[in-house]
Amino acid sequence: MSSLTIFVQGEGKREIRMLELPLNATVEDLVSAAVAQGIVSPQPGGEGDDITVHAEDGDTPLPAAATLEAVGLGNHGSVHLSRCTRVSVIVHYNGQEHSASFGPGVPVHRVKGWAVGKKGFKLDPVDAAEHVLQLVGTSDRPDEDVHIGSLVGRVGCNVAFDLVAKVRVEG
Repeated sequence: MSSLTIFVQGEGKREIRMLELPLNATVEDLVSAAVAQGIVSPQPGGEGDDITVHAEDGDTPLPAAATLEAVGLGNHGSVHLSRCTRVSVIVHYNGQEHSASFGPGVPVHRVKGWAVGKKGFKLDPVDAAEHVLQLVGTSDRPDEDVHIGSLVGRVGCNVAFDLVAKVRVEG
């Protein structure tokens, strides 16, 4: 193997893209390749130094000068690229709301786990399984493997959800 395939999601983009990088590539090399392929856009006039890289399910940015190997990313590793180092999340349910912040590479299923768990609305496992996260004001229910940073807009590093019942088809 002479290269690594890295799966990438970017700020405001749900699709998963693949980057082929040399074995000795750094996190900074990954950002440069992602900018070159239009996966993520730097600030106007910038070269990508405003973009952070988070391993999937990671809460802290990866150091730019480190090699992918040194930060634990192997072949088929998954990352999220974003200007946000944290994403503020608010979840509404039954007239209440809870908020927390997550790294942008955290998948929706982890956010739902928090929302239905001990630090959130404390749903029993059966009720929790019957609910999903839906973006406030929409009917959009992101897939559970989508990174939370993929749901932020061009302004701000925040996402708001309603915790709603899944629709059951009976018959």
